[in-house]
Amino acid sequence: MENPRKLVLLISNTVMHYRVSVYNYFWKRFREDGYEFQVLTNRMQPQNQIRPEFEVAEMPFNFQDYCRAVLEKPPAVVILFLHLKDRMFWPMVHWLKWKGIPVAFWTKTRNLDEPDSFFRNALFDYMLWLHDGLILYSDDLIKYVSPRQKHKAFPANNTINFEDFPAVKESKEEIKRQLGIPFKKTVLFTGRMDVDGGRKRVDHLIEIFRDVKAGDAGLVIVGSGMKEEWRTRMNPQTTMYLGEIHDPQNLQISRVFKMADVCAIPGHVGLSLNQAFYFGLPVVTEEGNHPPEIGYLQPGRNGFIVPENDLAQLRDKLFTLLNNDALRAEFSRHAREDILKNASVEGMYRGFRDCVQFLDGAKQKTT
Repeated sequence: MENPRKLVLLISNTVMHYRVSVYNYFWKRFREDGYEFQVLTNRMQPQNQIRPEFEVAEMPFNFQDYCRAVLEKPPAVVILFLHLKDRMFWPMVHWLKWKGIPVAFWTKTRNLDEPDSFFRNALFDYMLWLHDGLILYSDDLIKYVSPRQKHKAFPANNTINFEDFPAVKESKEEIKRQLGIPFKKTVLFTGRMDVDGGRKRVDHLIEIFRDVKAGDAGLVIVGSGMKEEWRTRMNPQTTMYLGEIHDPQNLQISRVFKMADVCAIPGHVGLSLNQAFYFGLPVVTEEGNHPPEIGYLQPGRNGFIVPENDLAQLRDKLFTLLNNDALRAEFSRHAREDILKNASVEGMYRGFRDCVQFLDGAKQKTT
C-alpha cells in the first residue's frame, strides 16, 4: 500500500494570475517528491484564467477559521506568503510554533521600497528569527539574514513558469499587422501602472515618445491602471495602449512580447523582466528601489540601467538598442541565456523543496 503523501500547505494573500502556473508546477513536482501541495488563500485574482491543478481553498482572513482549516488536515510544513501588514500573519505564525507545525516564511527579507526603515527592518528581523525556515526571492537577499539564521535560508529565485508559455508561430511582422501596430521597431512596457503612486514610471516613456517623430519607432503599453492624465499625454502617432491582456494559454501576451524589440520599465521592474528576457528582449530601466528580479539585469550585457529620472539617458539607451541591430541581437541572446540559467521554475521549486525537506527532517528528528 502506497504511503500517503505529506501535506505542504501554502497560506497566501491574493494569488496572482501568474502564480497559478508556478503552483501547478510545484504541485506536480512535490507529488513526485512525496508531498501534496495545497494553497489556502483569502482571494484568487479575478483575472486568472488558468485552471489550478493544485487544491485551493478561498476564505476571508480570519485567524480562528484558518486555525480550524489547518487542523482539519494537519500539514507536515506550512509556508506563509503574507505581508507584515496582514493582521492574521502575526497570530498565525505564533500559533503554528505553539502547535509544533514547522513554518517557513517566503520573503524578500525587507520592504525593498523602504530598505532603510529601522522600524520595518526590526519587524522583518524578528520574523526571520521566529520562522523555522526561510524561502528567499533571490540569492542576493541572504545579505539581510543574520549569520545565525543562514542555515535555515533557501534561495528560490523568483520567476514564472516558462514551460507553460505557448509556441508563437507567427512572425513579428504578422503579429504587428494583426494588432494594427505600425512601428518598424517597438519598445514594450508591461505592468500594473497605478500601483504605489505609479512607481513603474510609464509616464517617463510616454513623455519620451511624445517627442519622437512618427516613423520607425513606437511604444506599446500593456497593463492595468492607465491614468487619464497619462492617456491624454500620449502621442497617438508613436504610442499605443492595448490594455490588459489575459487568456488561459498566455498566447496573446506571448505574441505581444514576440513582436517587440526592447522592453522598458523605468521603475520597479518585476516579473515582466523575466518574461521579456525569455522572449529575448533587452530591458532598459532606471536606478531606484527595485524588487529582487533586478538582479537578473546585467548592464551592458542584457540591458541598461540609467540614473533615476534621467529621461535623456533613458531615451539614449532605448534608441541605442533600437538603432543598432547587431548590439540588440547580442543583448537579446544574452537575455534569454541568462534567464533560463538563473530563473527556471525548476530552480525555484528546488528552493522550496529543499526548505520543506529541511523542516520535515528536523521535525522527524524531534518526534
